[in-house]
Amino acid sequence: MTRTHRFLGGVSVGYVSIVLTTVVGLWLTPFLLGRIGTHEYGLWLITTQILGYLMLLDLGVVALAPRETAYATGRLLQGGKDELGPTFARFRSIVWWQVIPTGILCFLAWWVIAARWEELRWPLAAILGAFLLAFPLRLYHATLQGLQDLAFLGRVQVAAWLVGTAVTVALVLAQPGLIALASGWVVTQAITATACALRLRQRFASIWNTRAALSIADARELFKKSGWVSLAQVGQVFLNGSDLLVLGAILGPAATVPYACTGKLITVLANHPQLLMQAAAPALAEMRTSAGRAHLAQVSVALMRAMLILSGAVACFVLAANETFVVWWVGAPQFAGGMLTVLLLAAMLARHFATTLIYALFAFGHERRISLTAVCDGAVVVIVTAVLASQTELGLASAAIGSLAGVVLVSIPAYCLGLARELQISVGALFGSLRGWAARFAAAAAMSLLGARFMDPQGLDGVAAIGFGVTLVYGAFMWPLALEDPLGPYVRAGAGSVAAFFGFRRQPVVEPRG
Repeated sequence: MTRTHRFLGGVSVGYVSIVLTTVVGLWLTPFLLGRIGTHEYGLWLITTQILGYLMLLDLGVVALAPRETAYATGRLLQGGKDELGPTFARFRSIVWWQVIPTGILCFLAWWVIAARWEELRWPLAAILGAFLLAFPLRLYHATLQGLQDLAFLGRVQVAAWLVGTAVTVALVLAQPGLIALASGWVVTQAITATACALRLRQRFASIWNTRAALSIADARELFKKSGWVSLAQVGQVFLNGSDLLVLGAILGPAATVPYACTGKLITVLANHPQLLMQAAAPALAEMRTSAGRAHLAQVSVALMRAMLILSGAVACFVLAANETFVVWWVGAPQFAGGMLTVLLLAAMLARHFATTLIYALFAFGHERRISLTAVCDGAVVVIVTAVLASQTELGLASAAIGSLAGVVLVSIPAYCLGLARELQISVGALFGSLRGWAARFAAAAAMSLLGARFMDPQGLDGVAAIGFGVTLVYGAFMWPLALEDPLGPYVRAGAGSVAAFFGFRRQPVVEPRG
């Protein structure tokens, strides 16, 4: 199976997962708000971000596993030694040794947070207990990701989420409270860990059964590599896992609910472009050891254009439909305003652009630049958000402004400078390559917003009508751009695969190669 087919398989299942979780989530959020109330739901939102900080306790080891597994696969394809089993064995030895210090830090986190929010005492105890048990088992998911078993991982994610959601709903109906939400989360983690362990043991038995004694030198080398990954994770938690935590600590848990509801559509739909890059990451890592520099550059630019085209579609739709959607979904009191929507969309577009630069730089080996930049960006986000929320009247907009400040002032300049050097072009030329997309996006966004104002949509039918109109307008502007090189061959390959599924393909589709 080619990289493109593995990539498309993972993306297709991932999109099914996103659609399913979106549809069920539309019902679940108002259901939970009605049953447990705004305050407790706000506490739950804060809890989910606390878990993001606890994920940092592995020091980047699990996050490094997909990349190292993909590297080993690439070397094997080039006729090198089979290092997949020893690579897995080294990681397995490391993660089990991390359980004891992780348990100590989990207890300290529980003690501090329970003292701040008494309602979280027992729900958080259940979550942290399950988190500690599943902590070393996350390696199985990471290894399968590196092996590009993406379709299976997507199916497991869907199944685990559905069962966990069903458990949550049943327990909330029986006895509303945070412990019901915590129980659903525990079930989801248990199913995912078990399924990945069974898959790795049965499908990749040679890897599973490999035993290797971990030397001090091996451990030192792994932590040396994972150090930069860990720094990048710290930055990502600051970026994506601090807004609700900071707002909740300063403005109160209830204030996080309208912020989350106003940004819900953006959060859900922004996953579509992100999924594209996440699915491509193992292939990029493999290509780094098996493909030429020119091919890497071509693929990186193609992914950049694809990401921005998808991101622009999300922005046009949300800009036109967000107020109608939130009012229909959870009621007008939970809509925090059009200005917050615009700020969140601006931050989303900027961060999606930065994401394309990150993956391109990763393909060229710039882990250190990526990690340091992510930490600096995240620090700016947290500081700006906290200062604005506590010292000004901006309120919920503080978090969106903080995110925008971090990416515009730190990430984009740093990443653009690095990528421009690798591609041997000027920063101006790099930005100039976006002119075609930017002009088309601006025109499509203006037409979408004006069309929505003219329609004055109401309810779910109005949201659907906006979606249909935005699809026509945006597609007319962007489809010709998508067919241009270097993205065009990949679009045609994907379109050919879809056509073949419905029996329409006339000629074989060949994976684009440099």
